Amino acid sequence: MQLFHTSPSEIKEINELGRFGDFLFFSNDEYVMTAGEHVVYSIEIDEEQIIEASQLFYHEDAEKLEALVSELAEELEIDEDDAEALIEESKSIYDIESNVEAEDMAEASWNIQLYTARAAKALGFRGVEVEDEQGSAFMIAMQGNENELVKQ
Repeated sequence: MQLFHTSPSEIKEINELGRFGDFLFFSNDEYVMTAGEHVVYSIEIDEEQIIEASQLFYHEDAEKLEALVSELAEELEIDEDDAEALIEESKSIYDIESNVEAEDMAEASWNIQLYTARAAKALGFRGVEVEDEQGSAFMIAMQGNENELVKQ
């Protein structure tokens, strides 16, 4: 499948230092979320390398996600059922009681998306399909795979 990523600048190297670690967001179609100049990249990726967020805890190795669930539950001061629901996107941070202040909800929801991507990676997938304000999006681990990015 072909996916697209839009960047405000040319990508030379991917590391784990940004908000989403080594994951980049992709979509089925080109989209622009930045003002001014931008660069569009595409990749070809096998659909078998991507899992839907809603399927994470149905995977045969779902027990590998217990540490991530516990980590998120502790971070947000919530129970593990809610942490699991956040990771699989059956609930959002706006749906539960947590230690997140109202003005920090958007940032917390982005942090949760990273947990979702980390869960996919823990299960051996390269990426995860998530839902965001644009609809379906794909978080794909790209560190060491920069050569797969094709500038459009």
